[in-house]
Amino acid sequence: MKLLDRYILSEVVKAGLVALLIFSLLVMAVETFINIDKFVSNSLPFTMMMKYSFYALSDYFLMITGVSMLFSVTYFLSNLSANNELISLYTAGYSRVRILMPIVLLALVLTASFTCLNESLFLEWKNGKDVVSTELFGLSGTQDARNVALNDVASGYLVFSRSFSEGDERLYEPIVMKSFDDRLVLRLEAERGDYRDGEWVFRNAIVYELGEDGFVSKEYDETTLQSFDFPPSLFRSRNMQIDTMEMSSALEYLSRLKGVDPTSWQEKETEFLRRVGEPLGILVLMLISVLMNYTFKKNILLFSIVQSLVIAVVYYVSDMVFSIVCKQGMLAPAFVVVLPLFFTVFLSIAISYIGKRI
Repeated sequence: MKLLDRYILSEVVKAGLVALLIFSLLVMAVETFINIDKFVSNSLPFTMMMKYSFYALSDYFLMITGVSMLFSVTYFLSNLSANNELISLYTAGYSRVRILMPIVLLALVLTASFTCLNESLFLEWKNGKDVVSTELFGLSGTQDARNVALNDVASGYLVFSRSFSEGDERLYEPIVMKSFDDRLVLRLEAERGDYRDGEWVFRNAIVYELGEDGFVSKEYDETTLQSFDFPPSLFRSRNMQIDTMEMSSALEYLSRLKGVDPTSWQEKETEFLRRVGEPLGILVLMLISVLMNYTFKKNILLFSIVQSLVIAVVYYVSDMVFSIVCKQGMLAPAFVVVLPLFFTVFLSIAISYIGKRI
């Protein structure tokens, strides 16, 4: 690696680590302040407070990493411009592309690394927050649900249940109906349904089945239904956090949810795509900081920092806004990743153009 590359990377990384440390401490302080009543009422020691705040940081770590690297690159390039070091580099024969290339490569490496870590180390870190919350405050993450209604178009089954118990994997007072060619061919009413050995077993059930002479009813102490293969995860409360599920489990859950509950699928698919696309924020913010204007006539550092701050706020606010829009079904879930990136890049280009006239 050449001397110039080592200099650029070392300065950007050092400034980024300092900014990351500062932002992390600020987030931990805010989390501690928000939960101070819980800490005091449970008489928790300072070490436990720090433990909880550390795990709470997992929800914001990728965001503050992106902001930290944005500030780091902005600080470095604005200093190069303010101290006329860019002129020296241009005179030495280095083009602008050659100077910025190490930063672009660093952005790609960081994004790829954090994408991998987001599905392994960071996933365990986020799950650790629920464990610590239960340990410290006795908060459980139950996914019990009431008044369940699911419809699977492929199999023709429509399910209603008064409630679902996650711990027992049990449906209470389920009603299952099956249709074929737009006709009702089966109806089951049971006291409860238990998920055992990969299938639902209905107890004290009455089954009405369409025959040649109309519906015929039969009573069963225990019975099962052919091709009724709803996994228990589909009956859980829709408040379950898909951003803490393993990738394979999340994909399987979404594929089944799309067929039985399109409204909930829209919301969960949006949350999942935000989780997958979150590391892209690092790449986008670093690339925007590279493309920004650093040719202000005066107060280069001040205007550059303000410019980067505006862009960071716009990116994360637009991400939040488009997330709400996509969850409501106004846009396809994929837009939650695309539109914030497009909107932020467009705004950064506009700001850079305006900055050239300042």
